[in-house]
Amino acid sequence: MFYRPSDITDTEKMALLSRFWQKDPSLWADNPETCKQIVNRLGWLDILPKMRRVQMEITEFVQDIRHRGIREVVLLGMGGSSLCPLVLSKIFGSQEGFPVLKVLDTTDPEEIEKVVRDRDWEATLFLVASKSGTTLEPNALFRYFWSLVEDRSSDPGSHFVAITDPGTPLEELAKRHGFLKTFLNPPDIGGRYSALSYFGLVPAAILGMDLDTLLQRAEEMVKRCGPDMAWNKNPGYRLGIFLGEFGLHSRDKLTILADPPIRPFGLWLEQLIAESTGKETRGLVPIVGESTGIPGFYGGERIFVYLRLRGTPYGDSLEDFVSELKNADFPVYEIWLEDLYDLGGQFFLWEMATAIASHFFGINAFDEPNVQLAKKKTAEVVNIYRTKGKMPIEFWIDPFSQIRFRTSRILATSMKGLSRCIMEIFKGMPSWGYLAFLPYLPYDPEVEEIIGEMRYIVRQEKGCATTMGFGPRYLHSTGQIHKGGPLSAAFLIFTRRGKKDYPIVPDIGVSFWHIQFAQALGDFEALCESNMRVIHIHMPHDYQQGLRDFGKVLLRAISM
Repeated sequence: MFYRPSDITDTEKMALLSRFWQKDPSLWADNPETCKQIVNRLGWLDILPKMRRVQMEITEFVQDIRHRGIREVVLLGMGGSSLCPLVLSKIFGSQEGFPVLKVLDTTDPEEIEKVVRDRDWEATLFLVASKSGTTLEPNALFRYFWSLVEDRSSDPGSHFVAITDPGTPLEELAKRHGFLKTFLNPPDIGGRYSALSYFGLVPAAILGMDLDTLLQRAEEMVKRCGPDMAWNKNPGYRLGIFLGEFGLHSRDKLTILADPPIRPFGLWLEQLIAESTGKETRGLVPIVGESTGIPGFYGGERIFVYLRLRGTPYGDSLEDFVSELKNADFPVYEIWLEDLYDLGGQFFLWEMATAIASHFFGINAFDEPNVQLAKKKTAEVVNIYRTKGKMPIEFWIDPFSQIRFRTSRILATSMKGLSRCIMEIFKGMPSWGYLAFLPYLPYDPEVEEIIGEMRYIVRQEKGCATTMGFGPRYLHSTGQIHKGGPLSAAFLIFTRRGKKDYPIVPDIGVSFWHIQFAQALGDFEALCESNMRVIHIHMPHDYQQGLRDFGKVLLRAISM
């Protein structure tokens, strides 16, 4: 049952706020078994006092690794275990005298080779982060890097640290291999709500951030969002109502705008919003990294949130653009940050607002029911390759561009060429739909630039929103809303041929290229089962040129 915030009285709004702080699971579900599961996912509401008690432990750990001569920490994780550290590393960077933090949240072989190349192994620490301890990517990365460190160090365990829940396979693995340290996170926190737990604070301390200030800003926000604050003065509740009200008025494309220094924060927001709200054909589609344009080219399904950083030079801000949006009657919600450490408060603010909005949508904010399907399909592809030594796939070759591709059954026009398939995507997509670009490629700025140009063309020519997420990262982020959210999406998956024979991952029996390719195939099949419009484009080794060639076909198709 879902309803609009405007349909309830002020008294009912305060009662809802009270239930929220009492951790009442019936705000998100009716089923008793589901309610039990939700109770075990609400620990983020009172995590800060617990983290205050272990603040010194975290600080002493970082002092210890600095004394050991560690100059770089490589975090092996995915989704909720990696996105907060990634955001902090991009926004704050490493402070003088502290290790460089490299977040490795991919199975792309070229990205992994960059970490191996010219490495000072004695000065490197690997931080394995996984709530469940069973996630494919960090487990494969651990096996690979353990084998390399084991060949170079008499004490390989001293180069590894873990963050996980109590009783997980990762905790046992850390004991068995003699890890330097294991941080056991409170188990009643889901991955995407874990920014203010060990998963976020340990990487923050490694970067040399001031944990005291970060936690203080979070505590201030919690106080402002508390149950005694009037609903219309409560920032978490007000933002949740904004998201819930407009989301239920079919304005489900939440466009995140941010001043340049805090722009990477959108990567964390993207997962929180998409994975929490994207269920039962409802939810908010986060639009991150999109170039700005004339308001007349935006569809009526758009709402905007503008994250503003005090002191940002006028020429770098989006103030004029946001004024144009307001003049065009687009809903815009502005949030001010006094400085970068206000991100501590933003983590909690958005966790609360997303949970509140999910209540109004009538969905469980703390599960991800559609994510498992892609994982299952990936495992099936890997097993087939192990058995037959061949990937279970054949591509068509476009007679005009020579691009290799295949499509989901719902398109059923593959033999007529790639341009026709693209035309069919837009023919079947409503004006309020969106097109997702999903490259299984290295984290290459040129890839983002080329796809950014394609996103701009699609918006200008067709008026529809676009998203972009690197695979397999997006599987742990927007992958949930792709399959469980609004039924208005279409997808372009990009892979490329391997350049060479990559090393086999110990105990898994295939290379990272095969794992990554299997993940792309697995998600293609999962989207097909969800009856979505999908095109899988398989490019040559030179993926940048392959993307440019596809861009020409895309432009021709949408201009016809």
